[in-house]
Amino acid sequence: MHRGLMVWVLGILATAAPLPPQGYAAAAATESNNQHKIVWAGDRLYVTYSKLASGVPQVFADVSTDGRTWRSLGQVSRGEAPSTLSTLIVDARGHVHLLWTRFDGGIGRVYHSRYDARWSPQTPLSPAGSYAGYPSLDVASGGRLHLVWYGIREASAGQPVSHGGIYEIYYLTFDGRWSPPERLSGGIPDALNAAIAVDRQDRPHVTWFQSDGQAFQVFYTVRDGAWSPPIPLTFGPQPSTKPAIAVDGGGRVHLVWERLERGQPVIYYLTGAPGRWSRPLRISERGGRHPTVGLWPRGVFALWQDEDGTVMLRAFDGRWRAPRRLGPGDYPNATPWKGSGSLQPFAVWTTRDGVRVVDLAALL
Repeated sequence: MHRGLMVWVLGILATAAPLPPQGYAAAAATESNNQHKIVWAGDRLYVTYSKLASGVPQVFADVSTDGRTWRSLGQVSRGEAPSTLSTLIVDARGHVHLLWTRFDGGIGRVYHSRYDARWSPQTPLSPAGSYAGYPSLDVASGGRLHLVWYGIREASAGQPVSHGGIYEIYYLTFDGRWSPPERLSGGIPDALNAAIAVDRQDRPHVTWFQSDGQAFQVFYTVRDGAWSPPIPLTFGPQPSTKPAIAVDGGGRVHLVWERLERGQPVIYYLTGAPGRWSRPLRISERGGRHPTVGLWPRGVFALWQDEDGTVMLRAFDGRWRAPRRLGPGDYPNATPWKGSGSLQPFAVWTTRDGVRVVDLAALL
């Protein structure tokens, strides 16, 4: 069936002034690109975003059966502290799980709530008094949740940093109860903005960006019985940051990220599996920010924000097609990001008026 663009305004964009690093409340409703914000589960499409409620950024979620008409699942976060940077998935029993960062006393802390006819009380998962944020969440076939975030640990001797600690990547699972956090990263500070995708074999693949002592590089690890040693996938003096990840039905990993070239961020892509990676390929013709990657029945696609503020779409079906301009927006987010379940491609991004949801099938 032919499908055109479908647009729905979910809410008014939260616009907060930038704060110091440990107290940054996201200004864009769909920030950040390391998170999963839109997903098909069964015959329903879910989306999460932030907007102002009584003058304070809060986290919301909505659901649709067709991508055209929507029902609000209500405000998820509560309290006087700003809540942003949300991510959601749906488990095998149909429960919606939503994670976000709440800035308690100006310090980020990761919270969780589950929807089963109503939202459960919001529960903190990270320790009080020490920054944790930018959670990324996925689910295995049996319903086990896999969660990563970045948070502060104490700085070791000889590694002074401006924020009083070292940002590290932490990993947790949930199978009836949450596991203790496990640190995935290590070495020279800092490690930031982890993204996760779980493949058909229920292996979690995790990527983030971390300094190699010269510049930020994209790092990767996978858990196949045990975690593989984290490896850099990018090299050189120019920083590579903000990776997003997808894993197709054959277990092949797809990554996009920002790379700084001549003072301007541009978008790169690579694909492969442990030990068998392609060469990084620049896919943006001009500058680009906030990339996301998704799957469709004939291949893979990427979205990003062009240097003029336009959301760009570029698809691969054996060859990379020319980029297409989809309209103004910020922080696009794509579904699906793994080759199990529905391969109906949708995207969501922030606009000046709220949030736009787009069915990508006709465009791909």
